Amino acid sequence: MFVTAEYNRSIPGVLKNAIDHASRPYGQSAWTGKPAGVLGLSVGTIGTAVAQQHLRCILAYLDMPTLGQPEVFIHAKEGMFDEEDNIMNSTTKQFLQKWMDQYVTWIKKNVA
Repeated sequence: MFVTAEYNRSIPGVLKNAIDHASRPYGQSAWTGKPAGVLGLSVGTIGTAVAQQHLRCILAYLDMPTLGQPEVFIHAKEGMFDEEDNIMNSTTKQFLQKWMDQYVTWIKKNVA
């Protein structure tokens, strides 16, 4: 599962470096065939949509089956979290739970 921020319309450099490091040496990638899911949260209104698209391209190259739907672009705004960083909105919680349920099913389907 990859949860990313968006920096300059892409994923953070440290995430890209971690992904690249685990893909080497050539032919021995730790990623090959591993099922992936992509989510993001941002203060911006498009909620990491462009970064996620870039990440999906990287994961496709690494031969990682990636859950396509539902997509999760969360716009973090005032009042979204309580003092303990719990999500306040029940609709958002339900959506994320549905995503997690689908992701678990995706993993079970794609693990050899």
